[in-house]
Amino acid sequence: MHPRDFSLDTLLANCAQRHAHRLATVDGTQRLTWSELDARVASLARWMLSRGIAPGDRIALLLTDGAPFLTVLLAAGRIGAIAVLLNWRLAPAELAWICGDAEPAMTFVNPRFRDLLAGAQAGEVHEVDEAHAGDGLFESLVSDCRVSARSLEALALVPERPLYMMYTSGTTGRPKGCLQAGSAVAASGLGFAQHRGFRHDEVLLSVNPLFHVVGMQQVAAMLACGGTSVFAGRDDDSAAILDLLHREGCTTTSAFPTICFPWAAMEPVRGGRMPLTNYTGGAGMGRPQMYEFIERDWDARVVGGYGQTEICGFATFIDYPQMLEAPRSIGWTLPHVQMTVLDPEGNHLPPGEEGELALRGPSVMLGYWRNPEASEAALGHGWLRTGDLGTMDASGRGYLLGRAKELIKTGGENVYPAEVDAVFAAMPEVADAGCCGVPDRQWGEAVKAFVVLKPGHSLTREEITQRFKGQIAGYKRPRYIEFVDRLPRDPIGKLLRRELSVRPVSPDQAAD
Repeated sequence: MHPRDFSLDTLLANCAQRHAHRLATVDGTQRLTWSELDARVASLARWMLSRGIAPGDRIALLLTDGAPFLTVLLAAGRIGAIAVLLNWRLAPAELAWICGDAEPAMTFVNPRFRDLLAGAQAGEVHEVDEAHAGDGLFESLVSDCRVSARSLEALALVPERPLYMMYTSGTTGRPKGCLQAGSAVAASGLGFAQHRGFRHDEVLLSVNPLFHVVGMQQVAAMLACGGTSVFAGRDDDSAAILDLLHREGCTTTSAFPTICFPWAAMEPVRGGRMPLTNYTGGAGMGRPQMYEFIERDWDARVVGGYGQTEICGFATFIDYPQMLEAPRSIGWTLPHVQMTVLDPEGNHLPPGEEGELALRGPSVMLGYWRNPEASEAALGHGWLRTGDLGTMDASGRGYLLGRAKELIKTGGENVYPAEVDAVFAAMPEVADAGCCGVPDRQWGEAVKAFVVLKPGHSLTREEITQRFKGQIAGYKRPRYIEFVDRLPRDPIGKLLRRELSVRPVSPDQAAD
C-alpha cells in the first residue's frame, strides 16, 4: 500500500484483528485491549453521527491524556470530522480565540478544564470524567454498541482527509491551525516504528501531552506496531511516573529533563532493569552531555531528534554516540522523510552551504486552517520550509544552526545562537545557557547571553569572555551576560528566545 492509503483508522483495524486481546492502553485502573478500544471508537462514532456531526465538522478536545482522548480522536477520524486538539496550558482568552477560529460543533472537556472554556464558542459541550467511573455519560456512550444512527460502513474512508488540527505556538503572531491528514499521522507513526524496530511487545510510557505533536507521534507509532500506550496521570510527579514505568515494563518514552532528571535520585534501576529508550528533542542544540548519565548509569538509550508540528513530529533521529561526535547534528531523516537545504529563492544548496532546512514526505501538513498566505509561504516550493537554518553534509546528515527569525545580525555579520550556546555547553560550571540578539546602537544588534550556573560553582563575566576567545569569532561573543536562576523553556524543553530578547539590558551586564 502507498503511505497515503493508510490512516489511523486502518492501523486501528489492523491491531483489532491481529492483536485483538493484547493491551492497547493502560490509563489509571482502566486497561483496554485493541478489540475493546476499536468497539468503543465505533460506538462513539455512531453517537456523533446521531448528534448531527458530519464530515469536515470540528470536534474540540480539552482532555488530559488517556484512552478517552484517543477514543474521541479516532471516532472523529472514523466519520471524517476534524479533531481540534486544545492545549489546557493556555489561558481562557487564548482558547476562546482558537475556538472562534476553528468553530467546533462539539467539545469534549474534563471537569477540571471546564472554566478554561469561559467565553469560548465551543459548540455542544460534553464533560468526560477522568476517573472512568463507569456510570458517566462518556462511559455509557463508548460502551453501548447499540447506539446507531446510520451504518459506519457506508462512510467512505478518505485517508487524505484532515484528521486533526493542532495550533502552533504563535511565536510570530496569532497561532495557526496546522491541518494534518489521517494518512500523514499514520505515515509518521509507521516511519517512527519502522526506524526504531518497534514490535507488538513495545510498551510506551506516554508523558508528552497528546495535544503536542511529540506525544501524538509516539502513540501513532504504537498503533502502527500494535504496542501498548501507558498514560501517566496528569497529577503524577516524577516518582509516580518512574514507578509506573517499572510496574508496566515500559520500554520507550520521550521524557524530557523536567521528568527524567529527578529520577537520578530515585533508584531508577530496579531489579537490574531500566530497558528504556528515551527520545529527546535536544539534537542539534549542542548539549548532549547533559544526558550522559542515562546511558552510563542506567544502561538505557538516548536518542536525539528534530521535527515540527507541520511534519507530525520527529523527522530525524540521531543516536547518542553520534550526538557526542557532532553536537550540532540533528542526524538523518526517518524513512518516510526527505531533507534538503534551500536558499531564499527555493534553490537547492550543495553540502556544507548554509540555508533553510526543508522537508518533504507523506507526513507533511495539508496547510494552515483558513490561512492560504501562510500555507503558500510554508509549502509553495514543494517542500515544507521549516524556518530553521542549517546545513547538510555529503552523507545526508543535517545540522541545525537556529531559527531564521532568531538569527542575530551584528555589524553586517550573521551569528547563529546555537554557535554561542555550544561554547557554553562545554563549560563545566554552566548548567544551562542561551543567547539572543538585543538592540545595539553601534552594531545594530549585539549578542546577549543568559547563564544558569551549577550549584556551588561560580563564573564571572570576565572569565566567560576569556573562555570564548579562541573558540569563536569576536563578533559572535556575548557583549552582555546576565546570570539567571532558570531559562524559559516550553513543555518539551525548547528555549523561548523571544522571552529573553524582551528583557532589559543594563550596563552592569556588559561582558567587556
